[in-house]
Amino acid sequence: MAGEALRQKAREKATGEASTEVATAEDKPASIAQFLDQLAPQLQRALPRHMSGDRLARIALTQVRLQPKLAACNPHSFAGALLTAAQLGLEPHVNGEAYLVPYGRECQLIIGYQGYAKLFWQHPLARHLDAQTVFEKDEFDWALGLNPYLTHKPARGDRGKPIYYYAVVALTTGASEFVVLTPEEVKELRGKEGPNGGIKDPMRWMERKTPLRQLAKLIPKSPSLALALEADERVGSELHARLPMAGELPPAAEQPETQDASVPGGVDLATGEYDPTTESDYQPEGATA
Repeated sequence: MAGEALRQKAREKATGEASTEVATAEDKPASIAQFLDQLAPQLQRALPRHMSGDRLARIALTQVRLQPKLAACNPHSFAGALLTAAQLGLEPHVNGEAYLVPYGRECQLIIGYQGYAKLFWQHPLARHLDAQTVFEKDEFDWALGLNPYLTHKPARGDRGKPIYYYAVVALTTGASEFVVLTPEEVKELRGKEGPNGGIKDPMRWMERKTPLRQLAKLIPKSPSLALALEADERVGSELHARLPMAGELPPAAEQPETQDASVPGGVDLATGEYDPTTESDYQPEGATA
């Protein structure tokens, strides 16, 4: 009888442990897709009222499918980047507003030039915004000091090589500000000189982002623009730690180790813009395995 009682207790203990293991396994999402589904309440809370959490989740899932390396990112890093984009009211990979970039097991958030422009126009003092490329045959003159000025008259036809990039803003108060950079200064600010990643960009919008970003530091900023300057090009784990709802996020499943890289794939190091089509594992819309 005593032996049978001990065996019964052993069976109950084993069953209890198994149940606990099953429950723990069920609590952890097996993929980014399941993690995003659990993340839905926090995602909707982070978004401005006029934006849809379901739409942002679908956009994120589409990018996971198009960029399989995103699925190998730590889910909390992925959530940190996505929720920060949501706080800013930016849709990743839509109209160049922002990008989710796989960086080993990290997910990096990159704010695009369209994202900076969108956030600038949210400020009640915003009146004018422009960013241009100056070529060697253009008429261009500028000066700083107590009486700053900038004039630019583009040449017709062949304008030669780029010699400057600039961004300028004007406010409803009558104040204005501008930043002018040489191509060498743009590369230095980017940290490294790298290839353009095969991105077709005849209007050179990606280079214009750098003076635009520098200019944003000098002007009145909406809370969202200030957050964008702080969050731009940070990895998701850093952003996740700063989220007010970080303690409410669902548990993350273990992800397989992946080979890290010195720079995120598909990123133009000279400009900071991202083009997923340059990734080796990129799958276009409608592509079949």
